[in-house]
Amino acid sequence: MQLRSLKLRLLLPYATLILLLTCAIGSLTYWAGARTVTGLSDQLLKEMASRMHQSIEHHVSGSAAVLEAAFPTGMAAGADIRHDWKALRARLWAATTLAPRTNDYVYYGNIAGQGVGLKRHPDGTAELRVRTDANQHRRYYRLDRIDGPPHYLRTEAAMFDPRQRPWFQLASRVDQHMWTSVYIDFGIKDLVLTRARRVLNAQGQLEGVVASDVSLRALNDVVNDLGRSIHGLAFVVEPDGELVAVSGMDNVRFADGGRIERLAATTSGNPLVHSIYLQVRSHFNAAIARSGPDTESVSEVHNLQLQDQDGQPLHVAFVRVTDHAGLDWIAAVAVPRATILADVSRLVELVMVAGALSLLLALLVGMRLFGRVADDVRSLSNAVQRVGRGEISSSFETTRQDEVGELARNFSHMRHELFTDRVTGISNRSALQHVLSNMVSKPAHGAPQPFAVLFIDLNLFKQLNDRWGHDNGDLALAEVAQRLRHQIRTDDHVARLGGDEFVMVLRGIGHRETAQAISAKMVDIISAPLTTLQGIPAGETVQLGASIGIALFPHDAHDVHSLLQHADQRMYAQKANNPLSDKR
Repeated sequence: MQLRSLKLRLLLPYATLILLLTCAIGSLTYWAGARTVTGLSDQLLKEMASRMHQSIEHHVSGSAAVLEAAFPTGMAAGADIRHDWKALRARLWAATTLAPRTNDYVYYGNIAGQGVGLKRHPDGTAELRVRTDANQHRRYYRLDRIDGPPHYLRTEAAMFDPRQRPWFQLASRVDQHMWTSVYIDFGIKDLVLTRARRVLNAQGQLEGVVASDVSLRALNDVVNDLGRSIHGLAFVVEPDGELVAVSGMDNVRFADGGRIERLAATTSGNPLVHSIYLQVRSHFNAAIARSGPDTESVSEVHNLQLQDQDGQPLHVAFVRVTDHAGLDWIAAVAVPRATILADVSRLVELVMVAGALSLLLALLVGMRLFGRVADDVRSLSNAVQRVGRGEISSSFETTRQDEVGELARNFSHMRHELFTDRVTGISNRSALQHVLSNMVSKPAHGAPQPFAVLFIDLNLFKQLNDRWGHDNGDLALAEVAQRLRHQIRTDDHVARLGGDEFVMVLRGIGHRETAQAISAKMVDIISAPLTTLQGIPAGETVQLGASIGIALFPHDAHDVHSLLQHADQRMYAQKANNPLSDKR
């Protein structure tokens, strides 16, 4: 009995020391894991904010091409729209085919009070709205094809004078593209933004204004999906607090009497949106005061740590979205800290219980376990940092079935969601931006290596969609993507920008002749009959074509935007001379 008591007295200090060490190790593990996961989450939130920035730019950028197609730069407008009627109507029809989901309505009004607008419908027909005399009411016609005869529908009861519209008055005063304020279109019961540009006559004087509406419904859908994917909040707001899009709710609401009104950060009914908006707006006001309204730092992605209405920590990433036409929005994403650290908290609880029950054994096993956890967390952190530097293929693979393994798999899933196109399975626009940014940046030693950018736009894709359906259109995009993927080397890259546009990045290609030879080969590969479509009658083949523009780095441009713009322009030059093009 005395011997057992002596052993207990001798072992008690060691047991106490082991228990304290176990607690200390658990605390250090929690602290290190929390810091790592917090840094990882801040990086991923930045990626989400950048993704929102790119989605907004993609959503509104098509309107510039629509206006250019309706009235190309330098084209002089006549004093009477009837003198150039057929050509004007054809240009309006062609303009609405460029971005039909967001820009299905383009219109023109002149200083004489004449006006013409063309609204495309999902079934391929169009509604033509014409006012050829300043004292005349607008007449509506149906068009079944670009050169088809107009079928009279009705005459508008109210007098519509384009000269009195905000888009006309705004654009007529400046020599550049201009955005109107966001407003409610009561026809579609949703928010709309109008882009407008003045049109000059042969004497260089104002003759009229061309404009196009951009529906913001699809942008609100993108923000909704993003909010659900991160189990948090995402929204886009104007500097004055008016909401453009917000996850978890519509961006308009019906008030008493059926009246439609916009939501604002202060009146949305969501205190979290209101609180984040005030903090983010304060940040931008301070940045503008320090550096002026045109500073580039205002448009960088930033992280912020706030508290929600219950006082719980909240991680926020936000960015200001601007363009040369006057767009000025703020995009923000937010995730509760408790959601971020849930896996880490469960892991530390498991470690502490095991240490308290096992004492010496827990110390030996625990040290080994924590060592592996630290190595895995460190590897995961390094993978996140590599992704942040543009190495989007970096990943962290583990066979662990615990919380660390779940965290690693969540990271891989989020990376896949961020950088993979869902239709084709290849890289998306965000991934391409990371790859190109990394390739054009100057290395620590030597100069950046040359490479070629091939901007690919499919021909005959609209006809395929119209005849065989959008499901077959998706199958065709996926088949083309796989053909391109199989043609590139391991260090090359292929991505889908959106719609029927792809980009190939070919490392080490510095000569135009080599790039042109590869481009010709890609055209042949794309033009081969498609084999994955469903419901095609036996004996009938379906084919696509392609127009490809080439840009060489550093010969043609030194930055990502200019490279893509140069390749895009060369692609459109090819498409203009291609008789099979459906976007000329």
